[in-house]
Amino acid sequence: MTLGERIREQRKARGMSQEMVAGRLGVSRQAVAKWESGQSAPSAENLHRLAELLGTTAGSLLDSPAVGSGAAEQAYALLRAEREAERRRSRRRRNLLAILAVAGAYLVIYLLGRIFGTAPGSYSLAGWLFGNDPQQLSYLYGWLLRQKLFWAALLISALPALWGKYRFSATASIGFALGLALGELAGPNPAGAPWGHGHDGWTIWGGCFLLSLAMGGVLERLSRRGLAVKSRAFLLWCALFVLGMAAVVLLVKLGTPVPTGS
Repeated sequence: MTLGERIREQRKARGMSQEMVAGRLGVSRQAVAKWESGQSAPSAENLHRLAELLGTTAGSLLDSPAVGSGAAEQAYALLRAEREAERRRSRRRRNLLAILAVAGAYLVIYLLGRIFGTAPGSYSLAGWLFGNDPQQLSYLYGWLLRQKLFWAALLISALPALWGKYRFSATASIGFALGLALGELAGPNPAGAPWGHGHDGWTIWGGCFLLSLAMGGVLERLSRRGLAVKSRAFLLWCALFVLGMAAVVLLVKLGTPVPTGS
């Protein structure tokens, strides 16, 4: 007889319904049903509380009465340890997949920068893929590569996924991409940017990326409180993220000198 069958037998012997057991233990009726059907097992704490409720022992529920409760407890502890190890392995796999997803996103950004940000010219394949000549690449994209900021941003975005901070990693990656796009589009400054040698795209990118790091941290905190994707709080977060990006561009452009005639 399985653990679930013993739980059901003891419950019926005391004339209790699944709803009654669930209410006394503070769990859902579906949880009790899953215990009895073998789809899941109660935690150690719930197992002991369940045994007390049914007037029996945890050892009797775990094994036949002929087996000592100590041996049964050890077997159950071993089972829980194995399941916990499997959960850790599954968590590591998810973390690794998240890191690979972030790295893949940056690879796409890198290739798009090469496709749309490389000046016309005669390049070998290696030169086109890895060249950093200022005359070859667009200002902001080339600057990020030459200053190694592209790779630093990749590490900043990917490493938190090692600890399960998927939302932070995703937000940082999106912020990097949007900052790069906005910087390339709004950065050129014919009047001569005061900070960027004729191109203030780097300040736009920097502001957007820093904003994304802050917003990623906020999203992680909200998620720990049970944030739902379709909730008003998430929609408000999205709106603030977009408005923040627009504000960064506006503030940088307001500091741009006005072109004057020669």
